[in-house]
Formats: sequence, structure tokens, C-alpha cells
Amino acid sequence: MPISNLLSEQATPDGVDTGCSETVGTRLQTVRKIHGLSQRELARRAEVTNSTLSMIEQGKVSPSIASLEKIVNAIPMSLQEFFSDSLDITPPVFRYDQLVHVEKDAVDYRVLPINRSDNKGVFLAQQVYSPGAKVTSEWMVKNGYVGGMVIDGQIELHLEGTVYELKPGDGFYFSLLRSHSFLNATDKDCTVVCVSFGD
Repeated sequence: MPISNLLSEQATPDGVDTGCSETVGTRLQTVRKIHGLSQRELARRAEVTNSTLSMIEQGKVSPSIASLEKIVNAIPMSLQEFFSDSLDITPPVFRYDQLVHVEKDAVDYRVLPINRSDNKGVFLAQQVYSPGAKVTSEWMVKNGYVGGMVIDGQIELHLEGTVYELKPGDGFYFSLLRSHSFLNATDKDCTVVCVSFGD
């Protein structure tokens, strides 16, 4: 997204205007936290008031390009880096209620919401297989690899005609191009932590 679409060119005497820019504010707050800076510390470095920085992060005011550049340079970071699509602004910690919850074919998924543009195709989740639950090779994309580890219970991995019984502590890793399925043939739930990623 062009910088001109996000920022106001004209600033009031205190360095901000009244245009609301939630996109810039949210991004600034996330980048600040990733760099381990408190709001007060960044304001001190950038020589702006803490209240001004707070209003920018809340989207209540929109900084001029010059004002924003002054703030991001104090991180330190350039405007180009700040608005880059490749900038990793994924938070380092996800709470349980922030995970994406999906139930499909008697399997309960808790998926980590990874949003980095260069992580397209990455899938990281806790999967709970109910007794009798079966997931086939149709469940994921066809390119890339999948790996995981059994945390609790037992599960069968059917991989191109070979059956592997996996117990707690056992892991797996293979190409998604290979025909496969997972089956919980027991009468208890099975918990698996699984990750897949593209080539």
C-alpha cells in the first residue's frame, strides 16, 4: 500500500493532523512491541510527547510523513522498512483464545494465525482426533512437507500402503505429494502438534 494512502501530507503544529489512520497506528504499536520498546521510551527517543504517540497508535490522529519518519527512525527503522510487505509483524505470543478454532471430520484444530507474507502456506496447529476420526491426504495442499509429534494418545499414519502406529513422543515428516491418512483407531482422543509448509 503506498505511503500516500496511509499518511496525511499536512501536519498541525504538534506534528499530527486529525485524520484517522488505524493502519499506521496498529502497525507502529506492533513494531514498537516487537523491538521491546515501551511507548514512553520510543516517545523519548523520537522527541515527541507520550500522549501524541499514544493517540497515533490508537488511530485517533494521523502523523505527517515527516513526523512518522522521525518516530520510526528512533526504533531505528526506515519508512521503507516500516511499510514493507516483508516486514514481520507477527506477534511473538498467541494466547489460547487467539488461535483459530476449526472442527472438521471429528478432528478439533487449534491453528496458529501466522500472517507473514513470506510464510504463505505455513500451517501450525494442535489437532485433537476423536475416537474413529480419520483425515486423508485431501486435508492439505499438495506441495510442501508436513511434520508433527504425538503428544497424547495413539494414532495410525497410513503412508503409501504402510501403516505406522505412533505413540506419545513419536514424530513424523514426509512430502505432501505422498498419499497418506491419519486414523485414530482407539477409544481415546489423540493429540498431535503438526506443522506443514510449502516448498
